[in-house]
Amino acid sequence: MKIQLSIPIVAGALFLSACGGGDATKKDQPTVDVTVDDQTVSDDEDFMLPQPISLAHAFKNAGLTYVSGKTNPISNKDSYSKKIDQLLNLGVYSTDLAYCAINNKTQEARDYLSAVQSLGTKVGLESVFSDKSLIEKFDKNLGNQSALEELIYDIQDKSDAYLQDNDLRYLAAVEFAGAWAEGMYLGIDDTRKNVKGLSVAIVDQMTLLRNTIKGLESHPSQDARLKAVIGMFQDVLTTYEGFETVKKAGKNANFKSPELTTEEFDSLASKIVSLRNGIVSPAQK
Repeated sequence: MKIQLSIPIVAGALFLSACGGGDATKKDQPTVDVTVDDQTVSDDEDFMLPQPISLAHAFKNAGLTYVSGKTNPISNKDSYSKKIDQLLNLGVYSTDLAYCAINNKTQEARDYLSAVQSLGTKVGLESVFSDKSLIEKFDKNLGNQSALEELIYDIQDKSDAYLQDNDLRYLAAVEFAGAWAEGMYLGIDDTRKNVKGLSVAIVDQMTLLRNTIKGLESHPSQDARLKAVIGMFQDVLTTYEGFETVKKAGKNANFKSPELTTEEFDSLASKIVSLRNGIVSPAQK
């Protein structure tokens, strides 16, 4: 089965037009073909999500402006004791890695690669992330943008294959949730520069958010922390769905993407910032 997914997955390309100079339309957005075995997809497994590292190309296409100090500090990596937090922030750091690499912040990217390795090993992906040669390969390709991107994709491919082979797909959904939240957070300020005309991209983000929530809900161990995280994601979606512009668009037989008002966007942005901060802040033991 081939499933085609839109990947403007980092905030506003992240609402794509926000940083790219011009209004985004659905036909302008990049897509990625994800091929999966028919036997692995069931009715309760319809939350297919793009790879977290796929947003490397979304960053490039969006022209996201790099802002120093906005990513999750490397020093936080040892603060995550709960597996859910480790998985979520593996996704967060994966986004930060892409964000730095695409913006040629090679030393920062190198540090985030190390953080990804550390958390990846903690969540049980030693076979993927314990490869000590990753940093060496990264160093050899400094300045070679294409090679660095290939390395990043290779890491994610190996991670996805391991999770799929070991029937741990729900872990990938948790990781992606962290990647989505960080991407939205990183792009939110650039998005403010062009709120008007972002309707299609915002709708795509909310569709992806619904799939992210489905993925989180597929996790077999619904402990208190995971339920709290799901609640934060749901809060973002509920806020969006409660906007008058969204309600009106939904009632239109000839559906057109809702154009959020500045006030609505500010409200949504506030919820996204709260979501991201709730993820990167370690849960209390």
